[in-house]
Amino acid sequence: MTALFRTLVRPPAASSPQPAWEIPTLPGGEPGREAYALLGPAWRSSSARLVDTGHGFDVVRAPQLYASAALDQLRELGARRGAVAAEGDCWTFFVPPGSHLRPWPSYAAYLSGPAVWVPPRSARSNDLHMRWITREPTGHLLTDPLSLSALLSEES
Repeated sequence: MTALFRTLVRPPAASSPQPAWEIPTLPGGEPGREAYALLGPAWRSSSARLVDTGHGFDVVRAPQLYASAALDQLRELGARRGAVAAEGDCWTFFVPPGSHLRPWPSYAAYLSGPAVWVPPRSARSNDLHMRWITREPTGHLLTDPLSLSALLSEES
């Protein structure tokens, strides 16, 4: 899967408002397809799939109480956000690799390296244990770790 995408990590520039990461794309530069570029067939699968973190993306898992408020605020602020998955009351945000350098609250788990479950593409009902909270904006997977870290930290 490495040949399908690229993730460039630059040191953050003090004066630059741009994120310290670039959106992975498929050949031809289609950023709307970053979720497929990073998750491969798991993004479109009709069954749950196990995917490895640490290769193009990491994840931050937080309890629904905090994660829901953070997602609402990301939307209100117009901050870069991507898909959010859930297992029970634990929500999973996908973030760029290297986001572990951000300060995460003690209730949030940052994972880079272990595998995580990706729900089936149509799993949207709150009655399901494993489901998607959102897959919007279409094709986006990664959430801005600077904004997410700050919002989750505000909630603690």
